[in-house]
Amino acid sequence: MKISNKITKQLGTLIAGDTSTAPYLSGPQLVDFYNECGFDDIYGEGFPSRWKYSTEKIIESNGTPRLKKILEEFVDPRRYGGNEEQIDKIVSDINQLIKFDGFGLIKKGDMYNISDINGNLIEAEMVIAIGHEFIEEQIDKCQQKIIANDFNGAITNARTLCEAILIHVIETTEMTEIKNDGKIDNLWARTKKTLKIDLKKDEIPDFVFQILSGLDTTINGLAGMSNNAGDRHANKFNTKRHHAKLAVNATMTLCEFIIDVLNRRNESGK
Repeated sequence: MKISNKITKQLGTLIAGDTSTAPYLSGPQLVDFYNECGFDDIYGEGFPSRWKYSTEKIIESNGTPRLKKILEEFVDPRRYGGNEEQIDKIVSDINQLIKFDGFGLIKKGDMYNISDINGNLIEAEMVIAIGHEFIEEQIDKCQQKIIANDFNGAITNARTLCEAILIHVIETTEMTEIKNDGKIDNLWARTKKTLKIDLKKDEIPDFVFQILSGLDTTINGLAGMSNNAGDRHANKFNTKRHHAKLAVNATMTLCEFIIDVLNRRNESGK
């Protein structure tokens, strides 16, 4: 992991606790922390100022896998007693520094991992195998774009993923090749038919019908938002973080549902 020299001092100072973000770490505590990350230092006479020592460790680790380990270890929730508000603040401040070098701390489960936030958009024709792992990978990419404040890119990525999955379902169930004409509502209508989820209101309980109807709304909303707020067209909408998160989360729920139905269909042969 390689970052700009412009931010090494800022990261070192943050980790030392000399900002308002993270707790203050004494000299011995800093030595213990960096030793956990692969160093073998001893605290004693002649020890430099805390921020300087911490910055030196960042500089020494820059361009090596150890820098990744330092940042991931530093935001381990167990260091802060699970205080999510404090952890969120620390992660946010670190991400504001490292995002310019193409990196971000992404939450996976209860922990955070350094990820590349400059991943390319998914192209439907490049999709070979689609499943839950594929969806999880795209969730990460969308989250990375949100962290980088690329809200329009996150929305576009979510739509492209949805189109890829719909095309995959149609092609594998109908044994035919189709070309994406950019009309996601047509792909959705065809997917519902081939997966037999386009049920009438009198065929299922009202509460199930209401949820399934919500999927139609999600598709229509995604189409409208990506056309007006995505980066594939001129942005006609001042996209905010919460708009992008809503679009991404709703899309991922829809995609996971489609994959579940497809897998059940394949298992049952119906």
